Amino acid sequence: MAVDLVREQGMRQLSMRTLAERLGATPMAMYKHIASRDELVLLAVEAILAPLRFPDERLEPVAWLRELAMRVRAMGLAHRGVMDFLLDQGPVAHTALVVLDRTVRKLHDAGLPWKEAGALHNTFFSWLAGAVRRQEPWDALAPEAPPPFQRFFAAAAALPASDYPGIAHSLPHMQATDVDREFEASLDFMLEGIQRRIDARRGTAGGAARKPSRPRRR
Repeated sequence: MAVDLVREQGMRQLSMRTLAERLGATPMAMYKHIASRDELVLLAVEAILAPLRFPDERLEPVAWLRELAMRVRAMGLAHRGVMDFLLDQGPVAHTALVVLDRTVRKLHDAGLPWKEAGALHNTFFSWLAGAVRRQEPWDALAPEAPPPFQRFFAAAAALPASDYPGIAHSLPHMQATDVDREFEASLDFMLEGIQRRIDARRGTAGGAARKPSRPRRR
């Protein structure tokens, strides 16, 4: 029931009172089973992450990470506020710890030292959580609402191109990029960096990175 509330209203709205109302009980009755809202939120995060399935272990590390990232993103967008919790608290939920362990092991098996594999996990999932968190308010926009970042685009367009050539050359591409394509481009950047670290450890072509493969857009 708590997971349903998060899916409908977001994690911020989850409380002992809202859960009690959904169950037709009193908040005091809830405290007989759950000690605090913090415990309730942790239980909800555990339940939300529990259905997450890992990619096929036969995949190469970067392909494995790409598939896992897409699954985590879908889970996060379906449960607003979960990424806020993970960014603030870290992977304290057991299911999140399992993701950490499996990811670090996958990178270590690819030839990276444990320390480096752990650091790459932290960097990759911090970026992923932030990317999902950034998209949440966009998805919540009403159909008649203006597209995101219109104020930014207007402010950037007003600057003299001769004084701000970086903005002038980048702005048209930023305006033409939708949310999904922006996410995929950012994911490519992250995975290319990880592939370079793996190739360097393996001594592939003197450390030159292969461009990580990605599925075709349908």
